[in-house]
Formats: sequence, structure tokens, C-alpha cells
Amino acid sequence: MRDLLLVGFLFVAIYFSFRRPYIGVAAWTWIALIAPVNWAFGFSQSFRLNLTIVLVTMLSYLFVDKRKEFRVNAIGFWVLAFGCWTLVSTVFNLNSVSENVWAYWNQFVKVLLLFFFITLIVRKKLHLEVLVWTIVLGISAYAAMEAVKFVLSGGGHRIVGRAGIIADRNDLAVAINMCIPLIVYLAQVTEHKMVRLGLWGMVALNIVSIVGTGSRGGFIGLAILAFAFWLKSRHKGVFVVLAFAMLPVLYQSAPEDWRERQATIATAAEEDSSFIGRLWAWKISTLIALDHPLTGGGFRAVLDPPIWNFYAPDTPNFSPVYTPPIPEASGSKAAHNIYFQVLGDHGFPGLFIFLMFLALALFSNMKNASLGKKHEVLWYRQLANALTLSLIGYGITGANVSLAYFDLLYAVLGIVAVMTLQRQSLLGLDRVPTREQRSLG
Repeated sequence: MRDLLLVGFLFVAIYFSFRRPYIGVAAWTWIALIAPVNWAFGFSQSFRLNLTIVLVTMLSYLFVDKRKEFRVNAIGFWVLAFGCWTLVSTVFNLNSVSENVWAYWNQFVKVLLLFFFITLIVRKKLHLEVLVWTIVLGISAYAAMEAVKFVLSGGGHRIVGRAGIIADRNDLAVAINMCIPLIVYLAQVTEHKMVRLGLWGMVALNIVSIVGTGSRGGFIGLAILAFAFWLKSRHKGVFVVLAFAMLPVLYQSAPEDWRERQATIATAAEEDSSFIGRLWAWKISTLIALDHPLTGGGFRAVLDPPIWNFYAPDTPNFSPVYTPPIPEASGSKAAHNIYFQVLGDHGFPGLFIFLMFLALALFSNMKNASLGKKHEVLWYRQLANALTLSLIGYGITGANVSLAYFDLLYAVLGIVAVMTLQRQSLLGLDRVPTREQRSLG
């Protein structure tokens, strides 16, 4: 049955993607985040679903889209620079199996293509909202369904991703934190009362789903996200009273193993083997960058067993934080931090470029929100604020995961770039007559 549904989706997506390129971009984003082929069990697993939609979208842009223009703002420039620098670091990679690094770079090129096609094709409010709905219906709808299972099981159901890059529970928690502000935006702009109520219900279920993942980083990110929402709220006093009334009840209602896991946050460095493993990975990523400051070790350098074993003896007393010696049988670990991940993979220049486009996206959002307020374009301001919170959620919870090349991040960056590139038309400023036109009128 899943295979038939997937085939049906493919034909419908091909038809509408060719007629409307922005629908192709939305389908491309949804497939990249959810990896629906991995949900099937039969003949459809051999389909190149993502490649098909990508090719159809490209053809639609070439032959159907009549407003072709290639414009790159500062965010696009630094994203392109990052892509070029990852190519350099891949050429000089240290991995024992170089083919694996090149395969990963090929995957990352597809992520970069998604970013640039968003900036090429998405131009209007309708296009932006279709893309936001796609992200929410992909990640947040799945999280809501898992939250229902978590509640019905009395907290016994552990929430993890099913397929794609968000299969790990910590990765899923990051994705959910990034999407909660987008759900709030849709609830703010949706006129249909039942749809609006459904979106607010989805917000609540997404919060429950973060609890269900058991991710400490996800919980910290959720707490900071809640604080950011509180700062922007007009009813701060009401929310403070509700928080003091409800949080103790919710905490006591949470499963015991979840409470025990969150209680280890303060003592993680001394007692938690999982956190100590992260410290090892961060130290080795830094050691790789210090030895190869320009190009790092290439994609997934810290995961390469020979590289890991080479630097393992140097880790105990490296940096101010002491860690136990790495056992020989421990095996290599992922970076578990977007910043150390980029540092170890692409050196100090790679990390600089990565931080540049994150900072530019954040400052662009703040400017967009200010302009939306100035010109009284409420939806523009609300979307800019939502994207700011989404990036803050990524930047904070990203300190716990290896998601520097996450499709969702580059989709969000693409939306930010579009809101900046198309600022005049989205704010309606291109319809404001000039002084000369007003005098002639």
C-alpha cells in the first residue's frame, strides 16, 4: 500500500512541479527531509524519487519560469563560498577511504542546490508559505503523531526519527525545535479557525515529542526557545503565572527515566559516558584542525578510525577540561557539535565561513522584522521573527549534534535569502510611486 501511495505521489508531484516550479521546490524539500522511499518496503524502494523531482524542477525552471534572474546576496555568497571550501577540503582529505569523503561531498552538493533553487524560484508570499507548510507537514506532523503514541503509552514510547537525516533522536529534537516557530507563524497568519486550532495543537504535541525523544540538548533548546517566545510576548505576566502553575505538574507527570536523564545535565562532564564521548570527539576535531588549520581532515574526519586512533592518546590533558583516556575498543564517534564538526572537517577557514552565513542570516532576519514593522506588513515581520527563532534553536541545540550539513538549515537559509532578495516586492515597496510619478499624477 505504501508503495502505491508513493507512486501516486510521484506522478502528482511531477505534474504540478513542472507546471509550478515553486511546488517542485516544496516537493524537493519534503523528500529531502523525510526520505519517503525509506518508508516503503516493496518495488518503490528502487525509485530515484528525489532525483526525479530535482530534474523536473530544473526543467520547469528552464522552460516554464519566465522570470529568470540569478541574484546572490551576502548569504548566498557565503553559502557558495562554503561549498567551494568543502571541495578544497575534500581534495586534501585525510580519510583512510577517500571515496567515502567524495560521496559525502556529492550529497552536500545536493543540499546546496536546494538552497540556490529556493533563491531562484521562490519569489512571492504564496511561494514562501507553501515552502513553510511543506517543512511543517514533513517534520512537525511526524513529531505530532509520535507525541500521540508517547502520551497513549504513558511515556513508554521512545520517539526517534524513521528515515532520512533525522533518524537519530537528538537530530529529530533539533529539527522539531527549528520547526516550532514556523508552526506558530502559520497559526498567526491562518484565517481558518479550525486550521488555526489544529496548528496550536501541533505546537503542544511537538513540545511533548521533544520530551519523548529524551534528548537533553533538545530540552535545553526548548527551554531557551520558550524564553525567546516569552520575551516577544505581549502577555509576559500571564505566561509566567501559567508556567509556575503548570511546569511542576508536567514535570511530575513525565516518565521517571526522562526526569533522571535531564537531572544528569549538571553532572554530565563527570559522570555521563555519553557526554565524555562528546568531549573526546570535540578534542579530536580541534586537534585535527590544529594540525591542518586550512583544510581540516575532510568530511567526517573524526569518524575515520585511523584518524581517531592517531589523536586518541593526546586527548586526556588537551584543553582545560580533563577527560579519561580513550579505551582502545571505544571506536570512533561523531563530532556531536556543528561547530567542532565544521572545524575538524574544513579547518578554521571553513568554520569562519560557516559562522559568517549563520550570523548574516540572523542579522538579515532582524532587519527584515524591523522593516516589516516599519511598513506595517505583519506577515513579513512574523515570518522573519519565526526564522530568527528557528536559527537560534539550531545554533543552540546544534551544539549537541552533527548537523552542519542539514537540509532543513539550508532550506531556512534559502527562505531568509528570498525575503532579503525580494524585499521590495514582498513589502509592497515596488508599488509605491516615486516622487516624480506622484507629481505627474
